[in-house]
Amino acid sequence: MNLVELPIEKTIELDRNYPRVSERYFSEYFFIPTEKNKEGNGDGKGEKSVEDDRPKEDESTEDQCVDGGRNGDDNTFQDNNHTCVLIHSNKLCLLTLSHHHPVLSEKKNIVKIDFDVGKFNRLENQVSGKGKRGAQMIGPRSPLCKVICADGSSYTILAGVNGKLVEVNERLGTNPQLLSESPKEEGYLAIVLPPLRNGNVLLNRLLSKEKYKELINENLRGTTG
Repeated sequence: MNLVELPIEKTIELDRNYPRVSERYFSEYFFIPTEKNKEGNGDGKGEKSVEDDRPKEDESTEDQCVDGGRNGDDNTFQDNNHTCVLIHSNKLCLLTLSHHHPVLSEKKNIVKIDFDVGKFNRLENQVSGKGKRGAQMIGPRSPLCKVICADGSSYTILAGVNGKLVEVNERLGTNPQLLSESPKEEGYLAIVLPPLRNGNVLLNRLLSKEKYKELINENLRGTTG
């Protein structure tokens, strides 16, 4: 009996929800630039200060802390100006906005993403070799960029991790709405290489996806109660 080869679209389930790339290879964590983030990832090890484990080079090149709040206001948990840190299996960190960030949750129209944060212009970051020589060093509270919206609001986004800035997403310069349309993929903000020798400290500063959800729900109950 002759076998008839089926078209490829007949050999797979097209109606199945296959996991996206970011879901297959990245673990999702969150950075909240308030006292709340001292709770860590739920393992009982609380947060250390920003200076505790910086790479040596960071001591002279770390940006001064800039408020991550909207329009220069102090950042609070209620502002939801939170950074999402997607940690790849190879330890590289892809930085973007939390899905609870006002830019995403309120579907704001982004007019500009400015990587010139004063002391440093992230677009001038020059990296070479496997060791990422020449990379700008950043800490959890280093300003990564400013997101400017059509309604006049602006947000200074903090890195959330420390390490070497591998690259920023230059496509956002010409198409800032990519951040809103695909924040975990084409619209990511930057990629950072953390110190590989001390990955536990990185996780202790961040909230797991589950812990973050708990805190968001707790905050919502507090504001509606």
